[in-house]
Amino acid sequence: MRLLRFLALLTAGCLAVAALAPAPALAATTLDAPTNVQAVHVADTSADLWWSYDGRSEQAVIERNVGGVWSEFTRGAYGVLALTGLHPGTAYTLRIFVVAAGYTASPPSAPVTFTTLPGPDTAAPSAPGSMLFSSITTTGASLVWGESTDNVQVTGYHLQQLIGGAWTTIRTVDAFSRFQRVAGLAAGTAYTFAVIAFDARGNASARSAPATVTTLAITATPTCQAQIILFSPGFMVTVSITNTTAAPVSGWSIGFALPATAVISNAFGGTMTRAGGTGTISPPVWGGTIQPGNGIMSGFTGSASPFTPPESFTLNGIPCTVA
Repeated sequence: MRLLRFLALLTAGCLAVAALAPAPALAATTLDAPTNVQAVHVADTSADLWWSYDGRSEQAVIERNVGGVWSEFTRGAYGVLALTGLHPGTAYTLRIFVVAAGYTASPPSAPVTFTTLPGPDTAAPSAPGSMLFSSITTTGASLVWGESTDNVQVTGYHLQQLIGGAWTTIRTVDAFSRFQRVAGLAAGTAYTFAVIAFDARGNASARSAPATVTTLAITATPTCQAQIILFSPGFMVTVSITNTTAAPVSGWSIGFALPATAVISNAFGGTMTRAGGTGTISPPVWGGTIQPGNGIMSGFTGSASPFTPPESFTLNGIPCTVA
């Protein structure tokens, strides 16, 4: 009897101890290894490291392989790291793994190898590509040019204008600003532009091929152009109004033939109404007046069955041209 009681007490004690002991820890989740590791903009003493990373990571550990041994080189985060203080003419083999609290560190990425330039960069970027113009008015035009390339990195462009027979830089922009608007031009006048690219060392490209744009001439009435894109049974219409007159234009109205069977799914840049077989676009609240040299774009999308697209566009009763 005493033995049974002793065994019962011993069992209860063991259960109590077991209840107080911490539960065994679960294995931490392993982070995903970085991918798409790239070394870009490699110069003599610097380079940029890019990679895709696990969104749960808090820090990236960059390791370097020297003589077959991997050791920590530097740390970064968020998939971009500027490497500085590198040695010219030196090969670097790097790999990356990521860490975060509560997670097991990721496996290392595939290694990437690059060699720094032997000395300061002296190579010039390629000449910028062709220039194109759009949104031409009596007082301005938008322009865009083809991207230049460089052995390290293009850092910007000089936009130049031919003035009095000499090229003059009118604007300097960064490498991501190849779309520019020039304003304050005279009506009915030809203007010639070109671009020069440059890098961080100041190496400049050859000048791009010159391109000429002629601003619109002053007219008695605004200019209207309609574009109709058909994809039976659907259509998309855009109407561009450019104030090519010398005075503000208010209270404009776009009219057009619109079959009663047409269904309009979306209208923009104005208020659209319809009556019978006609449609009208009136100015939006924010665009009731168009200043000289400015413009506005309106339009709509829809479908018709049987397929009969809208036609016969007019601005204040004067026919629009159709692109």
